[in-house]
Amino acid sequence: MRSHRRIAQNLLAVIILAFCFLVPFAQGVTAQTESKPVTSTKVDTTIFAGSGLEEQLVVGKVLEVTKPRVNKELLGSTGMVSNIQTVKLRITEGVLSGKEFTIDNELTDNPAYNVDVKPGQEVIVALDQKPDGTIEINIADYNRTPVLAWLLGAFLLAFLAFGGKQGFKSLLALLITVLLVACVLLPLSLQGFNPLMISVFICLAATATSILLIGGFTKKSLAAIMGTVGGVIVAGIAAQLVIWYAPLTGLSSEEAQILRGSVLVQKPPFYSGLLAAGMLIGALGVIMDVGISIASAVAEISKADAKMTMKELYNSGMNVGRDIMGTMTNTLILAYTGGALPLLLLATQMPSIKLLNLDLFATEVASALSGSLGLVFTIPLTAIVAAKVMSPKD
Repeated sequence: MRSHRRIAQNLLAVIILAFCFLVPFAQGVTAQTESKPVTSTKVDTTIFAGSGLEEQLVVGKVLEVTKPRVNKELLGSTGMVSNIQTVKLRITEGVLSGKEFTIDNELTDNPAYNVDVKPGQEVIVALDQKPDGTIEINIADYNRTPVLAWLLGAFLLAFLAFGGKQGFKSLLALLITVLLVACVLLPLSLQGFNPLMISVFICLAATATSILLIGGFTKKSLAAIMGTVGGVIVAGIAAQLVIWYAPLTGLSSEEAQILRGSVLVQKPPFYSGLLAAGMLIGALGVIMDVGISIASAVAEISKADAKMTMKELYNSGMNVGRDIMGTMTNTLILAYTGGALPLLLLATQMPSIKLLNLDLFATEVASALSGSLGLVFTIPLTAIVAAKVMSPKD
């Protein structure tokens, strides 16, 4: 009982220390801007524009499709080549459920914006009611939800089948992390609060809940949490320093520019804070993985030979960590590389000096390297804490 009380006290001290250490860096992001939500002259002060749209999206099923034909009117007036499909579809949900419509579906020369449908296929249909009461119907996108649901079901089944009770705890920890991001980070960021400060809280909460659910109130959990928090601090500081001194705007991606232009209007420091928050959360998972792996290894070694000294336990933890370091760093780097393949292909067509100083490229490199730096520091931090709390003298 006394050991558990001391572990709980140490965990609380670590979380408070980490919060106090990271908050000054988070506050520096918005030092030049207000952290209050942006308001408008309307009574509703929300700055999220998406909720007020009159357009309604429903699921429809394609019944018939004609062969594409050239849009001669567009070709004659602009010279642009565009094909048109005549599509008969049935709405399967909403107030128009069961009703059938025949509409034109345009196919341009840009496949990124085309929805080339086939009979029997489910699509997302946009219903837009005009002032005169008429409804304009367009095919907005493919209905990808069923496929994603099947994939999610296969993942959950495999995870629980092979993970058992521990797998269920891991899923619960994952659910808590997802809820923290969805119900805390996103809503507060949309209201204009500092996203980096919010992400600091989320990282601390996710680390504590995940590791305690998996490992319980044990010395192994204490070591894993302390090592993970230390690694996150290093990754957060590295990311923030790069953002300050590079500098990085946080507006390099098309999504961030759309966000700033139409949904979330804030001063530039807000978006650099959003970038730092993304780097921090992106690195958290792999850093947590390294922390719990090192702590578990040292715990098992200590059980196998209770007479091992603190130095011997530390060396054993470092030996395991060196093996993990290469594979985990590869995991983090390759994850960012996979998401940036189109950018890398584009990069082969420009001078290296322009590539290295491109905001978008520098952002990807900074994200990967700051996370990897935090990962590397997590290994000795976790090893030394685990060796200290599990050595015979303790």
